[in-house]
Amino acid sequence: MVVPVLRAARPGEEDAVAALSAAAFSADPPRRPAPRDPDPDQVLRRVAEDPEDGRLLASATARVCGQWWGGRRVPAIALSGVSVDLTARGRGIGRALLADTFDAARAAGAHLVALVPSTHAFYRGAGCGIAGRRPVYAIATHELSALPRPAVAPTYREATAQDAPAVAALVAARAARTNGALDHDGSTGSAVQYVARREGRVVGWCALGRRPSARGNYAVTVLDLVAADAATELALWRDLVADAPSAREVHALVPAGSLLEHHLPRQTEPVEDATWMLGLLDVAGALTARGYPAGVSARFALETGPRVLTLEVADGRARVTAGAAPGAAPVSLDPADLASVYAGHLDPVTARHAGLLDADPVAAASLRTLFAGPPAVLDRPF
Repeated sequence: MVVPVLRAARPGEEDAVAALSAAAFSADPPRRPAPRDPDPDQVLRRVAEDPEDGRLLASATARVCGQWWGGRRVPAIALSGVSVDLTARGRGIGRALLADTFDAARAAGAHLVALVPSTHAFYRGAGCGIAGRRPVYAIATHELSALPRPAVAPTYREATAQDAPAVAALVAARAARTNGALDHDGSTGSAVQYVARREGRVVGWCALGRRPSARGNYAVTVLDLVAADAATELALWRDLVADAPSAREVHALVPAGSLLEHHLPRQTEPVEDATWMLGLLDVAGALTARGYPAGVSARFALETGPRVLTLEVADGRARVTAGAAPGAAPVSLDPADLASVYAGHLDPVTARHAGLLDADPVAAASLRTLFAGPPAVLDRPF
């Protein structure tokens, strides 16, 4: 059997990589990246090449970014997926390329990987666990038009490249009060972007697309929406998102407990409800970089995979050292389950009851407190 060559994608191979992805995921015909796609230096593209004929057998693409946990930014990658040519499947090429991509991400300084899986088993085998859900709802435009009006309405215009720093600041402010958010500067490919302004500064931003709708014409898709305050956020939903002339519905991510959920007059079944997954590429780095609840102290001897680490948490920060320190509470769990605990999706007390976590009841309860927080939300596709 020919062993493929794993390497970084070369300039000029974008079309071949896009074609692999389109074929693997039944996507639309491949297109060239839009001008506002992320900086090439912030994108990892890895490929598997047939050494005999130079044909690309598989590809993986990830964006280098930060993901926010406990109010702190953790270096991460957002993995778009691993695509394997139909004729090359069943040979372990996808698993090998995924491991190669994770190695490249670690070399770039990433501690975490976030992804929306096409198959859970493939990524769980690489140490990724379920981190949360992405419920997308179809909302009637007339419901958004009935949202409260702000006392002082902002003005709107299409976003420009000069707005990127202000958008990034809005995204970072939102991310610091949530879990799971990825940072970005507004790069969204072909979506139409708008900013809301008040008193000469950018106070809101949204990126909108379109898709066919069962109700006729098209549905507006909200790729992302962020604002400096609640009044501006509601104004964006009311004045921009709901104002498409021929759209009867809007498809948007509506996380549990969000401002929009609070104001919607009714809740229907989501039209999409995908799970997303998280992996700890560097366990020590990921545990050290995130934030923890203030006033909580704990010390664990954490066994995950072949490694044992001591995790000490105090004053909202963590320190990780190799080996089991004397007196540290022993805790053992699978790397994928550790990722789910890290995300707050898997409750340690419940995991202990289910046999997924080996620890005494006091240690499990302490872990529950450490990783408690708002539900983790992957707030935009990538």
